[in-house]
Amino acid sequence: MSYTTTVVEVGPDAPEFLAEKMAITFAGDAPESLRSYCFIIEKAELTGTLAVGQTVRIGPQVWTITALGEVAEKNLANLGHVTLVFDGEAEPRMPGAVHLTGVDEVPALVQGAQLVFE
Repeated sequence: MSYTTTVVEVGPDAPEFLAEKMAITFAGDAPESLRSYCFIIEKAELTGTLAVGQTVRIGPQVWTITALGEVAEKNLANLGHVTLVFDGEAEPRMPGAVHLTGVDEVPALVQGAQLVFE
């Protein structure tokens, strides 16, 4: 499985979510009502299937997927949209959530950062 993209824009309110250990991604066509809260990414192609145990890399930082909401894979493939939740939970809180465990520091999600699901 693979999905590689780059953060092209950081909404002015997106860092507040990072402080709460969450990040919302959307490809360039994010709804205006959500755009200020999002990390806007380049549209990419998802090859394969998302699964628990796979990794997400943001720059040099690596996390392991611990839970997936039922529409996370579909939303990532079609919209570049997921909610990354850095809490290590085994059950998803939201249908589009990807829960992660690993690095205990704030993700390095900045404009130009590479985001890789593998």
